[in-house]
Amino acid sequence: MTLRPESYALNPRLAKADPYTKEWEKGTWSVEFKQPQLQIARSYTPLPPRKDDPPGDLRFLIREETNGEMSRYLARLADRDKVELRGPHTEVELPVDVTDVLFLAGGTGIAPALQVAHTLLEARTQAGKIPNVRIVWANRRRKDCVGGTDLQSKDATETGEGAIVQGLRKMQNRYPDNLQVEYFVDEEGKVVDQRTISRLTQRPAELTDRAVSAGSGSKLLFVSGPEGFVNFLAGPKKYRGGEHLQGELGGLIGKMGIRGWEVWKQ
Repeated sequence: MTLRPESYALNPRLAKADPYTKEWEKGTWSVEFKQPQLQIARSYTPLPPRKDDPPGDLRFLIREETNGEMSRYLARLADRDKVELRGPHTEVELPVDVTDVLFLAGGTGIAPALQVAHTLLEARTQAGKIPNVRIVWANRRRKDCVGGTDLQSKDATETGEGAIVQGLRKMQNRYPDNLQVEYFVDEEGKVVDQRTISRLTQRPAELTDRAVSAGSGSKLLFVSGPEGFVNFLAGPKKYRGGEHLQGELGGLIGKMGIRGWEVWKQ
């Protein structure tokens, strides 16, 4: 789904710059969609802008859920329908000294992972200070990540690839030394387990000279996706005062007692 500010749609000359530039430089952020009939709202994470996207456009990865009032409402919208948004709301502001990011993303949780990669590798990159970013995208079905493999190649074909996989592959080709992506599919028997997390939290020695020096800054481990996915890996969030808080670190990561990594639940 793509949204464009109404003022920009009526007068394209107003679209001289991206109004969300500062948000893209911070880290992860979201906007709230409002369902007018039921007066409910839900936060969604915008996907990073593509090279030729008009300034101000916001793209979203939204999967229609059988019992999801908001996703069903959005799926029924027609071209040029109006949608009410609130925000933007900053979720996690990435520190300037971040050296390593590991992002465990389940399903549509890939959106904030793409935001993090975009922020660190493209929106605020400084020469000689490019962090190392590793993304694991876990899905139940192969059709949700068609074309996704652990291989990256400038000669890879786009035929049959999903839009998200294409975007990841292109970013990998631009930053082959700083971005690694792995695809896990439940129906193929490949799931995120303790061995996977242990392997990914150990920085490969050959990457030390390619990015910033290991141990000189922050290491961030993100877990994002459906509630069950987040709960299993990092324990549930807490809901207090109308806000979702991080809560205690639990789940598989909590039991492993990983040191040196700051964990964020998205």
